Amino acid sequence: MRINRKEQFFITFAAFVALGASFKVMVLIEGLTEVRPVNAIPPVSGLICGFVGAFACGLGNLAADMFGSFSAGSALGVVANFLAALLPYRLWHLFSNEPPNLHCKKNISLFIAICAVNALTTAWVLSFGFYLFFDSWIEEIYTYVFFNNLGFSIGLGMPLLILLTSDSASIECTKPIPNIILGKIKAKIPICAAYALIMIIIFISVSVLHLRPQEAVWLNILSALSLAGLLIQTV
Repeated sequence: MRINRKEQFFITFAAFVALGASFKVMVLIEGLTEVRPVNAIPPVSGLICGFVGAFACGLGNLAADMFGSFSAGSALGVVANFLAALLPYRLWHLFSNEPPNLHCKKNISLFIAICAVNALTTAWVLSFGFYLFFDSWIEEIYTYVFFNNLGFSIGLGMPLLILLTSDSASIECTKPIPNIILGKIKAKIPICAAYALIMIIIFISVSVLHLRPQEAVWLNILSALSLAGLLIQTV
């Protein structure tokens, strides 16, 4: 079944707003984040709809924030949720020649790995974004966002993707657009592996060792490298 881009956008946008707004009452950090089953949507919509799904998730998060957590920080939410859909789309097509599906163990492993990197990225964007643009470091933002994204993207996102790519639904996924940089050079594995390693180091530093970027200046250097790696993977 083929769904045009306009339909892809509005279906994803409506689903994101409905699910995101419904859980605004389950607050984890007042005015900043809550329990978010809606985090299952970005990786799935990105894999199926590509850039259209990413834009729908970013704007859908902004609209959902209107129901209880809208602030200047909502701009970061737009960026984080856009990337949370775009990065899985890019990574899948960098490492698989198949349309997104979970019909074999190899693809399931790839999806789980992508969700893990995606959760680390979203947590980094929001926590370090608040620190950079609002001079506010809140460790809980990083931790809650990471586990929210990882848990729901795998726990709900996986069965959702299986359903949408099943023979009964047979939704046609958006064709991949070649990566401008990694599509031309043979360095996707070392670059993506280095990015994942940096994300893991940041996770251990923040969530396990409870380090703060104000004190551990090298965390800011890793963040700069992370930004470069993220841009290379997503352009």
